Amino acid sequence: MPLIESPVITEEVWARYNDVNKGRLLAAVFHLSEDEREVVLKGTVERGSGVWGKFEALFDPQYIAWAAVNFPYMTDSGGRRDKFLMVRWVPDTISRSTMKETVRIKTAGVMLAGDLIGAFDRDGAKKLQANDPSDLDVFSVLEFVSKFERDKVVRASVEPLAGPPPMEKDERTKGGEEESASKTSE
Repeated sequence: MPLIESPVITEEVWARYNDVNKGRLLAAVFHLSEDEREVVLKGTVERGSGVWGKFEALFDPQYIAWAAVNFPYMTDSGGRRDKFLMVRWVPDTISRSTMKETVRIKTAGVMLAGDLIGAFDRDGAKKLQANDPSDLDVFSVLEFVSKFERDKVVRASVEPLAGPPPMEKDERTKGGEEESASKTSE
């Protein structure tokens, strides 16, 4: 299927883009429609604790996507930053039936969405090219957006986005053993 030069960007995409740019949402992810004629909304992420995993889950390893992110962090001088970020997702794992089709879709991730890319440029967004899930890690993104920060960045300020670290197996079973032990002693 030949890729059209400039897909239409839907009203919903523009509305969610503006919500992110104004800080009402943490992120919005956009992708091509099935017929590749429109850029449509894939999903949004509200501001809050433990939401970064939801953001990462919106990126499919077989499809290109774009995201608007209002990335919050703190500096050690007490400064609060909200960096507006564009993520261009063109995963290395994309595979199609022919090499020509694979190259075509990967190229589309970089070349398409002209009006949307223009809006990111106009609004001063930093641009992150992501090709692997590790590029979307909250601490990798923090490092990218704060690269030219004059003040020292407080890494712990983005930990709430990521949520609590996964518990070790021993920690998960320990609580259950103590609970069952207390029930049997009653």
